[in-house]
Amino acid sequence: MAETDPSDSPLTAKAQSCTARVSRIEHEGRAYWVKRQEKLSLRFRLQKGAADSAFERERTALHDLARAGAPVPEIVAEGPAFFVIPDLGPSLDAILRGQTDMDSAQRQRAFVDGAKALAGLHAQNLSHGRPSLKDICWDNGRVTFIDFENYDPRRNTLRGHGRDVVMFFFNGLAVAGRPTPELEIARDTYRAHDPGGVWEAAQSLARRLRWTNWLTKPIQMRREGKAKEFKAIPLTLAWFAE
Repeated sequence: MAETDPSDSPLTAKAQSCTARVSRIEHEGRAYWVKRQEKLSLRFRLQKGAADSAFERERTALHDLARAGAPVPEIVAEGPAFFVIPDLGPSLDAILRGQTDMDSAQRQRAFVDGAKALAGLHAQNLSHGRPSLKDICWDNGRVTFIDFENYDPRRNTLRGHGRDVVMFFFNGLAVAGRPTPELEIARDTYRAHDPGGVWEAAQSLARRLRWTNWLTKPIQMRREGKAKEFKAIPLTLAWFAE
C-alpha cells in the first residue's frame, strides 16, 4: 500500500490556511498550534534580523532536541513556512497570572515541575536560550519547552545554563511584580536539582549585570506598564544575591 503524503493531510491543509504568525486550530477533537514564518517590514528586519533564519533555527532545534530526548513538542505537520505542534497545556505565565482555574497548591506544583524540567534540561547539557514563563507549558505534571528561536548550540554550556536561570526568574518577577510562593518554590526546587554549579553561574551573571539597575533607575520610576521589566531588575539582582 502506498504511503500517504503528509502534505495532503487534513491537518496540514488547515495549517496552510492560517495567515497569522501563531494560530490555534482544532483537528479531530484536539487543539494544535500553527507557527508561521514571521513577515517583517524592512525596519523590523534591520532590528530583528532575517525572519526565515529564526524560523528555521527553531524548527531545526525542535527536531534536534526531540532526537536528544529533551522535553520539546513533536512537530506533527510542517511545510516550507510553517510547522504544527499539539497544544501542551497552559503556560507557567498563564498559571502565574491566575488565568487558569488552578488553586495555590496546583500552581506551586506546576512551578516545582517546571524548575525540575529546567534543571533536567541543563543536566542534558542543553540551554533553552530564553526560557520565559510563556515558553514553558504544563499539563498535569508534564512539562514541555517551546519557542526555540533563541536556541544556539554554542550556549549549551554552564554559562548558558546560568543565563537560562536568570532569564527564567527575571521574567517571573516581571510578570508577578514581586516574589511569589510559586517563584520561591521554583527557586528552592531548582537549587535542589542543580546539575552542578548552575546556580553559582547565575549568581555570577547577576553580579555582572548590577550596572543595569543604576542605568535604568529613571525608567523604573515610571508607572507605565512597559516599565515592569525594568522594575524587575532590582528584584532579580536581590533574588540571586542570597
